[in-house]
Amino acid sequence: MNFVQKIYYNDKPLILTTDSEAYMISDPAAEEYEFFSGGTLRSYTHALSHMDRPGIKGAIIEDISEATLLEQLHAMYMPLDAAGGIAYNEHNEVLLIFRRGKWDLPKGKLDAGENIEECALREVSEETGLVHLTLGEKICDTYHIYEQKGQEYLKRTAWYKMKGAATDKLMPQKEENIMEAKWVSEKDLAPYTARTYEAIRHVLRIAGLHW
Repeated sequence: MNFVQKIYYNDKPLILTTDSEAYMISDPAAEEYEFFSGGTLRSYTHALSHMDRPGIKGAIIEDISEATLLEQLHAMYMPLDAAGGIAYNEHNEVLLIFRRGKWDLPKGKLDAGENIEECALREVSEETGLVHLTLGEKICDTYHIYEQKGQEYLKRTAWYKMKGAATDKLMPQKEENIMEAKWVSEKDLAPYTARTYEAIRHVLRIAGLHW
C-alpha cells in the first residue's frame, strides 16, 4: 500500500511517499512539484530550500521505506500536537476567525493532561467565545513544519466538526491576535477561502464544503 503524508511548509505541500507515480495520478498538480529521491537529510534540506523559492509549488520526497521517511522527519523536527474544528450553527453556517491577515479556523496546542478531543473543544471555545459547543466527527489531521524561537517543530493538528449556537456572543481572543470571528454560509465562502491557508482549504474540502 502506498504511504503518503502531506506536510505544509511556507503554505506549500511537501509530500512524503513510497510511490510518487501513484501519488501524481491521484493528484495531477503534483507533477509540477520538485522531486527528491531518498528519505535522507540531504533530500529534506534540498526540498525545503527549493520550497523557499518563489514560484515553486511543492516538493515530493520518495523512498521505498515509510520508516526511513518518518525517522528522518522526526529527527529534524520536534513533534507537537494541536486540535481545532469547524463549528456549524443551527443555520449551517461555519465559524471563521481573522488572524494575522488571514481567515482561519480556530485551533491550538494540546495542554498537559487533556486528550485531543478536549483540546479541540477548549481551543474553539477560547478563541471564539462559543459556549454551547458539542463535538462531532473527526475530519482529518494536517501537518506543518515551522520554526519558533530557534526550535523547529512538526505540528499535527486534529480537526473535528462541531455544533455551536448562533445565539452565543462571539468574542475573538485578542491575546491570540484574533481580530474577528464570523459565521459564514457555504455559498459565501469564496472570498474567505481566497484569503486563507492551503491547509485550511484542504480541511474545508475534506469536510465537504464547496465554494
